[in-house]
Amino acid sequence: MRIRKRTLYGAAFIGLCTLANFSHAITCSTTADVWNSGYVLQVNVLNDSTTPVSNWHVELAFNQPPGISGSWNAELTTIGNITTASNISWNGNLAAGQSTSFGFQGTHDGNFVMPTCTGESGGTGSSSTSSSSSTSSSSTSSSSSSSSSSSSSSSSSTSSSSSTSSSSSSSSSSSSTSSSSSSSGSGSQIVIQEEAPGFCGVDGSIDNNNSGYTGAGFANTTNANGMAIRWSVASPYGSSYQLDWRYANGSSNPRTASIRVNGNSTASVDFDTTGAWTSWTSAGVVVGLEQGQNTIELVSTTNEGLANIDALTVIGNQAEAADCPTTGGTGPVLPQDGNPAQRRFDNAKTAWSQSQADIILSHQFDNGGWPKNQDYDSTGSGGSGVGEATIDNGATVTELVYLAQVYQNTGQTKYRDAVRKAMDYLLEAQYSSGGWPQFYPLTGGYHDHATFNDNAMASALTVLHNAVESKSPFTGNIFSDSDRNAMKTAVSQGVDYILKSQWRQNGVLTVWCAQHGAYDYAPKMARAYELESLSGSESVEIAAFLMTQPQTPAVEAAVKAALAWFRSPNTILEDYRYDKNVEEKIVYSPGSRMWYRFYDLNTNRGFFSDRDSRKVYDLMQISEERRNGYSWGGDYGERLLSYAQSVGY
Repeated sequence: MRIRKRTLYGAAFIGLCTLANFSHAITCSTTADVWNSGYVLQVNVLNDSTTPVSNWHVELAFNQPPGISGSWNAELTTIGNITTASNISWNGNLAAGQSTSFGFQGTHDGNFVMPTCTGESGGTGSSSTSSSSSTSSSSTSSSSSSSSSSSSSSSSSTSSSSSTSSSSSSSSSSSSTSSSSSSSGSGSQIVIQEEAPGFCGVDGSIDNNNSGYTGAGFANTTNANGMAIRWSVASPYGSSYQLDWRYANGSSNPRTASIRVNGNSTASVDFDTTGAWTSWTSAGVVVGLEQGQNTIELVSTTNEGLANIDALTVIGNQAEAADCPTTGGTGPVLPQDGNPAQRRFDNAKTAWSQSQADIILSHQFDNGGWPKNQDYDSTGSGGSGVGEATIDNGATVTELVYLAQVYQNTGQTKYRDAVRKAMDYLLEAQYSSGGWPQFYPLTGGYHDHATFNDNAMASALTVLHNAVESKSPFTGNIFSDSDRNAMKTAVSQGVDYILKSQWRQNGVLTVWCAQHGAYDYAPKMARAYELESLSGSESVEIAAFLMTQPQTPAVEAAVKAALAWFRSPNTILEDYRYDKNVEEKIVYSPGSRMWYRFYDLNTNRGFFSDRDSRKVYDLMQISEERRNGYSWGGDYGERLLSYAQSVGY
């Protein structure tokens, strides 16, 4: 299954320049993240010669004043359209084949044009450090390359990558420090140690039985494929950052790891053997981080697990160690019989007859999604899915589960492949905050909010949860272990989003709105008659999904707060039921109970609205068209409360 990286900034440009001066060759690759009138330029500087250098200088020629507002990891001087960058104290010595990076942010007028590079290196240094550097071409983007050469250097017009892997050896004695940071200009460097802010866990243990580590110890994963170490880092911009891991690998084989940022595989890194478990060195990559909180995972891709990891260093513009997702930890797992979210998932397995499978397959878009509200009575033509692919009204998630069941019934791989493609779509569509938009690719407006409406997010997360757990119909080889690890991360981020978006009334947790801001978690308005509110409908399956998860203290508190809200006499309308077939809709019915679709965020009073966005408290005060064309109430909470009672909640 392909895991694709989502980029939230406007565009990306990659360029390669080859530079030379005297007997030393300095090459640099540049990656620019561009939006509207702004950009962030990341420059990787490589000593491409056979001898070390003690300092370096890079000159960048723009087609306009670069408008630099901040920089990191280099000293910058700008005159007109020319910016000169020089090393700072800690990154001037480059052994043969070793690289370093710097970057800056600026503004531009009109189309951004990649600057050209010229540069020079200083004299040889006397460093005993050995190093290696490799660049993998993970991007199809390319740009022009320019070079100046001497007798000892040459240029090449190969494509440059945005993920540059490098390693350098070092020695250090054990110390009791846990984390540190340093800065140059407006840039920064942070070091995240085990059991310090930003360190979120290891599939294994924190050990201290091999000397030479720093901090409290080192992270030692279980020797198996798919084992991971996790960190949380906040970035003020969507930009490129250097990630360096200090490690030891005393085995005879290199240990390769996949690097996942916000659940997406973005690069890989080789932890070459260091000869002994007490011999430490560093390896790293340049990756893109999104604005806000980012989850970084180092995941083993061999059965030997990872190298022992001493610390993660993050180099870039104002990076900070961030709080870890609140979903970590373990807790009891509740019985699922009667869970409303799980019931919807089970029903999807047989949503259509098996004879319709090929028709449904023909409607799948190239991006893996499906359109909504389809009868599937005739063959489809696929298409790009732009403006149509969605998780609204059960679309995509229902087809995914249904075709997985068809695959289990028939063994035909075309159905398995469609399921994998659909799962790619779900993972790609997820925001780094953990939410999902209603449509993906994004269509703008309220559709871009994190969407609980019509159980969109709850259904997607329930499907992912069952896939992670290899529950039917996701058994066997339909997904790989690495696929399930990516889904596990997506579920964790989704839970984290739900916990952060749960509304508080006067400091008390309640339930959720039908849609929330993708990154500010605040309740949002959708259509004109769907105002910011608490939802008596959508909150049912949000809480029900949380009840599929291990009941950590945070999850249990969220669930029990939602249940208390549904049970409150201020929420329930006793002795009434909602009947869509009569004019008044809300009718007296002794012994019945109903909940409103929408409740005021602050007063908890049920209300209605019309296409003019008026908020009223009498259903008969809205137009007949809206009164009959929308569901304003129901026995929403009954299924949830019945299930909760059965599990002792």
